[in-house]
Amino acid sequence: SIASEPSQDGIIELIVRLVPNGLCSTYIHEVLDINDQIKITGPFGDFYLREDSKRDIICVGGGCGMAPIRSIINYLVKRGMPRRLYYFFGARTKADLFFTEELKRIEEIYPNFKYIPALSEPSPKDKWEGEVGLITQVAEKYLDEKREKEAYLCGPPPMIDAALKVLTKKGVTSENIFFDKF
Repeated sequence: SIASEPSQDGIIELIVRLVPNGLCSTYIHEVLDINDQIKITGPFGDFYLREDSKRDIICVGGGCGMAPIRSIINYLVKRGMPRRLYYFFGARTKADLFFTEELKRIEEIYPNFKYIPALSEPSPKDKWEGEVGLITQVAEKYLDEKREKEAYLCGPPPMIDAALKVLTKKGVTSENIFFDKF
């Protein structure tokens, strides 16, 4: 998944999860070296930040869904985080979380940014003190219906489907919900 910001001319940052015996991910992780040239086609989707909006932003992600949402967050950071943004990220265990320190630093700098990770299956060795449960359940607990919002969802189809139900229940209209299922 592409994780770079649109303003990074000539640079594409990717987040690639190593899938055991996966043809592409194994090649990327085990064969490619820094500065190797590759050919990329795309992106072809329409999952991007609607910059003309002033609404609060709700992001819900899981797994490699981190990539495009991180891109949106970094883009807004470069612009001084002008909008309120809540980022709910779900993982099974603490080992499945990534970019946590970076997101916590952003949270310290911008009071209108909130990063809320949740683990669905924390192990005792995780010593997890954060939110526990499905990320959509956690988001439902935090979201209010008072402010106008738009949502960006990226991750597995069951998570997206559950998030759509929660967001519409919380008053986010379908035309203000953008998602990428994979």
